[in-house]
Amino acid sequence: MKLPIFKLILLIVVIFAVWEGIAVYRSLNYWKPSPTPPRLSQNTHPTLLQMSLPDLGHRLQPLQQWQGRVLVVNFWATWCEPCKDEMPMLDHMQANWPTSQVQFVGIGVDEREAIVQYLKFQPMRYPMLVGNQETLDVTAAYGNAQSGIPFTLVFSPTGDIVLHKLGRITEPELRNAILTATRVRQS
Repeated sequence: MKLPIFKLILLIVVIFAVWEGIAVYRSLNYWKPSPTPPRLSQNTHPTLLQMSLPDLGHRLQPLQQWQGRVLVVNFWATWCEPCKDEMPMLDHMQANWPTSQVQFVGIGVDEREAIVQYLKFQPMRYPMLVGNQETLDVTAAYGNAQSGIPFTLVFSPTGDIVLHKLGRITEPELRNAILTATRVRQS
């Protein structure tokens, strides 16, 4: 009688392993860059920068208010583990740059209450705005055809895109993009 139970447990473990393998495979392929990245035309840049999104207090915040400085925009959600993993690094980097020069902005593609609850647990020093799927769809013009998250954009003070990154961004990638954007300002 012990052998059939062992076979049943083994079958369940195998099914679970196959299921997880498929999920990991899809996840890894999801983050692969598209073979031909879309060309970013200058006339698509203002689309996001001309948006106004509500903050956590329901006040509309125009992204143009940060014009004239390097702007780092990070799309995330409370259910996205890679998003939550990179947020402490983003917060640390914001703390090391004067907001008069570099401004980080988080756009949570989630319910406002979920964002508020998460930020009670993991506070951030940069503004958080509330977006939705339509907000995320705008990022297709910036190289995010999958509408995936995390997705990070770095704009120069003149509104030019310096970096667009789907997937978790590293501190060196972000630092280099900010320094590049700062040089764009000086030229």
